[in-house]
Amino acid sequence: MNKFVIITDATCDLPQALVAAHKLDYIPMEVNFGEEVIKQYLDERDFKLVDFYKRLDNKELAKTSLINMQTFMEKFTPYLEKGIDVIYIGISSNLSASFAQANLAKEELEHTFKGRTVRLVDSKSASIAEGVLVLEALKKQEEGHSLEEVARHVENMVQKTIAFLVPINLDTLRRGGRVSGVKALIGDAFRIKPILKLDAEGKLSQAGKAKGFKMALHTIIDLTKEKITGPYSGPVYIVHANNEADAKLLGDLFKEAHGGGDITIGALGPVISAHTGTGAVCLVFFGNSR
Repeated sequence: MNKFVIITDATCDLPQALVAAHKLDYIPMEVNFGEEVIKQYLDERDFKLVDFYKRLDNKELAKTSLINMQTFMEKFTPYLEKGIDVIYIGISSNLSASFAQANLAKEELEHTFKGRTVRLVDSKSASIAEGVLVLEALKKQEEGHSLEEVARHVENMVQKTIAFLVPINLDTLRRGGRVSGVKALIGDAFRIKPILKLDAEGKLSQAGKAKGFKMALHTIIDLTKEKITGPYSGPVYIVHANNEADAKLLGDLFKEAHGGGDITIGALGPVISAHTGTGAVCLVFFGNSR
């Protein structure tokens, strides 16, 4: 059986402990504050998330950049040179042009390295929703499955990976162009919180709304009941942008509603929190379908 490596990008928001345990390789993501470019590594070696959140709270506008073709080639080439094939599980192609750049790199590299494989899997996800799919891939690889078996398993799990997210305020979404100024003003004035989801195509769309943040958390739980049949014992991941208290509350509400769940709480990274602002909370679990 050919050797292969699983590679992702830093958008996956996996805890560093899991990254280290699985020796997971990934591509860092670039975040820009004006002309300043900083790189997101999952071990926070270049900048601390707490400092990133502070800058968002100070009304600095963060923008994210795609991963270009050259970066993908530089990451994949050393493995291919050693006769190791590559699976790349990346941020949704409908949220970033990075996946299109990965396709260009794949075409070039498979032409250069005849007989080697670069297999791309569109997670149709971001943040920890992407991360749980990477964990699924690593689990299957460790069980001895082939490259294609691992890739197909992840693709089959994409539509079962459910994500709901709620921001505290709409100002960052407005300034980043994600909602209109009028909608942001109305939402903030009336304390209306949009509940966002990852849809079947991997886009962020509105799943519902609620008056007030705490009510939005309860509404998310109501939405989970449409996606889960019977008691739930699978993994549950909750990530937050400097809002651990509400992340824990959402975890408690989930357990109360579904009788269990192995809950892991972590940080919402710069790629998504650059758009949502601080305070946002995101819930990810496996359900029947998006």
